[in-house]
Amino acid sequence: MNIFLDTSAQQFCSGVSHLHTVTDIFAADDGIRVTWEPAERLTVSWDGTSAHLQGQNSAQFFRGLGILKEKVEDNSPFTVTEKPVFQQLGASFDLSRNAVMTLAALERMLCRMALMGFTEAYLYTEETYDLPDYPFFGYMRGKYSVQDIQHLDEYAAELGIELIPCIQTLGHLERFLHWESSAPLRDTPDVLLVGDENCDRLIEAMIAQCRKCYRTHKIHVGMDEAMNLGLGNYLKKNGFQNSFSIMQQHVRRVTEIAEKYDFTPMMWSDMYFRCASPTNDYYENDITIPASVIDAAPGNMELVYWDYYHDDEAFYDRYIKLHQQFRAPLRFAGGMWTWLGPAIDYDVFFKNAEPALRSCLKNGVQNVMITTWGDDGGETSPQAMLLGLQTYAEFCYETTFEKDWIFKRLSACTGADGEALCHISDFNKTPLLDPASDLPNGAKFLLYQDPLTGIFDWDVNGMGFAQQYGKLEELFSTYAQRKDSWETLYRFYMLLARVLKNKAELGISLHHAYHEQNKQAMEKLARQAKCASDDCVDLLEQWRTLWLSECRPFGFEVIEIRLAGIRSRLLTAHNRVLSYCHGEIPALEELEQQRLPLLRKEGTNNLHGVYFWRDIVSASKPY
Repeated sequence: MNIFLDTSAQQFCSGVSHLHTVTDIFAADDGIRVTWEPAERLTVSWDGTSAHLQGQNSAQFFRGLGILKEKVEDNSPFTVTEKPVFQQLGASFDLSRNAVMTLAALERMLCRMALMGFTEAYLYTEETYDLPDYPFFGYMRGKYSVQDIQHLDEYAAELGIELIPCIQTLGHLERFLHWESSAPLRDTPDVLLVGDENCDRLIEAMIAQCRKCYRTHKIHVGMDEAMNLGLGNYLKKNGFQNSFSIMQQHVRRVTEIAEKYDFTPMMWSDMYFRCASPTNDYYENDITIPASVIDAAPGNMELVYWDYYHDDEAFYDRYIKLHQQFRAPLRFAGGMWTWLGPAIDYDVFFKNAEPALRSCLKNGVQNVMITTWGDDGGETSPQAMLLGLQTYAEFCYETTFEKDWIFKRLSACTGADGEALCHISDFNKTPLLDPASDLPNGAKFLLYQDPLTGIFDWDVNGMGFAQQYGKLEELFSTYAQRKDSWETLYRFYMLLARVLKNKAELGISLHHAYHEQNKQAMEKLARQAKCASDDCVDLLEQWRTLWLSECRPFGFEVIEIRLAGIRSRLLTAHNRVLSYCHGEIPALEELEQQRLPLLRKEGTNNLHGVYFWRDIVSASKPY
């Protein structure tokens, strides 16, 4: 779609010139004439020859272009009016769990977000940004330079998006703190030594560096999940102190530093709730926040209530009201369920996102964001996340969760197929599982568990995973045959399904055949193991192609090591099973072992997940 920007819209020229990287919107002298006018509501009008856009800010201009692109193809005059229900709509990208997106990939993401109508983007960088005087900060992790972030900051601003640093100033710093040179800064393996002057100097260096990189006055300083605060080297140095008093001291200090550099800070809110919880938990059905905790929390540190887990609107109502007791402003953060492994779970996302956002609207929360965590290796492709982003945008502007509507908007803004992205959820579970199952993630634990000592074999017995993956291989093969810009993603899921088709139930099938002394079946399963091993080669190559199309190479070595290990163990299974069948060894000790249920409630089809490679690959210590 060629557009000609009238004088009133010339201010958006730079941003429009970026859009060709993700869509067919081009600025051209012979294009549709587009005018712009500031107004209270977003309005997009087209009379058949020219378009008039109205709105409050740049973000609404770019969303208006996305609407124009979608509607103008119908070749009929139209007027669309929208008024966002949230003041700020943001998305956070995890750039700290091995998958550090390239600048080009982030540029594409920002363009797509602009067409959706996002106003904010958060770069979650624990230590994946350059910090002078700390050479091991982000060492070999693909960290961003000052120039990298400054470029992204300018690029985002031209698209009407405010780029915001999201860092850590207390916990979640294990990758930096594990270096020997960081030992003086360490309380526990992932928590800083609060109150130490060297730690204060480090935090000031972090925030000063953010000031060099970003134009925004907002900064997210993290401070979540520091559960063992004060119980490591702090305890040895200072004796026991209440974790809440330590926390308060640190919050005050970080706030002072942030304000020194002209930042208004925000932090995750869970540590305040953990201080009030007898079990040190964030979510309690019956919790009262003591007045002492409420009064101690500063009013100039915005609280971010993160909640990815509940499907009950009443729960969000209660927790929003608990947060609103504090003097500080409130922001809500939902989650896209990208942290289960290579397959995002949109079923859980939709189930939890609707009550969360409806509660935010009902209770007057003005600012919301969606998070995209990549726990345990960043295995979910950023391309697979677009449906979740579009869903948040459509609720903000249209207060709808109607999938057909979201799919149409997603196609207009990104070219992605929403139905195809939804099917990625099918990698995690089968129709035979109880719907009440607690977040199973079969795509991960069935990929990485050992074929001979599979500790989850009994859990998936009779659950139909092999058949499920056979169907998914066919489905994503069909998608890949479209030969469109999403072919790399579709081929990855096709090949993942191909490996899992042969591997998912291999272990339990071998166990049954061995105890039935059905050597013919065992030989067939041995050939199946060899086939799965060979298919791992193709999966690895496709995964590498997908990763390098979006992320810097650092971190992929972890996935490569994991897949190489699985391939080797499948070959070992092939060889050992054949050796037994041919009488070369008297027994298979691995298959002699009784299989025990770990993820499945006894006597039910209720399954839950396991989310870390170290807990999947072996019952022995893998590290």
